Amino acid sequence: MRHGCCVATLLVALIVAPVRAEVVNRIVATVDGEPITAHELERFKAERNADPNLPESAVLDALVTEKLLQREAVALGIQASDADVDAYVNEVKQKNHLDDERFKQALAREGLTLEQYRDRVRSEIQRTQLVNREIRGRVNVSPAEIKRYYDAHLDDYAVSERVTVRDIFFPVDRDASQEEVDHVRAKAEEVRAMIAAGKDFEKLAKQFSEGPGADKGGLLGTVSRDELDPELAKAIGSLEKGKVSDPVRTATGFHLLRVDDRTSAGHKKVEEVSDSIKESLYNENLEKRFQEWLTHDLRERHHVEVLD
Repeated sequence: MRHGCCVATLLVALIVAPVRAEVVNRIVATVDGEPITAHELERFKAERNADPNLPESAVLDALVTEKLLQREAVALGIQASDADVDAYVNEVKQKNHLDDERFKQALAREGLTLEQYRDRVRSEIQRTQLVNREIRGRVNVSPAEIKRYYDAHLDDYAVSERVTVRDIFFPVDRDASQEEVDHVRAKAEEVRAMIAAGKDFEKLAKQFSEGPGADKGGLLGTVSRDELDPELAKAIGSLEKGKVSDPVRTATGFHLLRVDDRTSAGHKKVEEVSDSIKESLYNENLEKRFQEWLTHDLRERHHVEVLD
């Protein structure tokens, strides 16, 4: 009787086990008749560190898309060679300063083996080649589109007044006495008098200035006023081109300033920003066309069935 009980128990186990496996590894979708199982979906989610809060339908859609892209690449004869994969992997290692062992350790922390990573790289290369072949050549950005974007985002291309300025700087120690401050001021006024008498500002800057650009005749460069010390910005605000300021006191010393040029506030010309606008619009249009291709063109060529 005990023997019969054991046999009955074994039969129950044999019957129940396949049913449980079927539930765990059920078919959740098919692509051209090829099944996608729940187990494969979970593996896909784990390998890509998918957000656990992401709906299963979104993960399944991503997996289906990958399957479709793989099939399309095969149909078009698109392949990524081992050399292509090696080059990509080596570039990643070099950028991150990783040798082979540390690279494998980094992959392991992400739950990936080297072969799994190489497979993913191969798929990505094939995907890029597929996009280049099927989509990139069909995306264009016209001059009219660039101008419309520029006009609609004109505030993004506003520029403040810019001034090309030179400076002869006379430093004052932070703990200097009033007598020492007056001495430095007198030196600055003396140099200004020399300029007023016809001496060359740039030569005097090389001789007397202890500030940046002294070796270039005191040239600070072309800057907007908000990049300067507030006292300097105030001094050059009303300074005529070619004129030299009175000594200007700041927390660090005295300055003699000369404005060499001014560019009025306004907007960058469309020609100056057209390349960046074109790149932005191109990438935007490319992504839009890619999504249209994925959801319409590609799916219409294949049979996808999602099962409850």
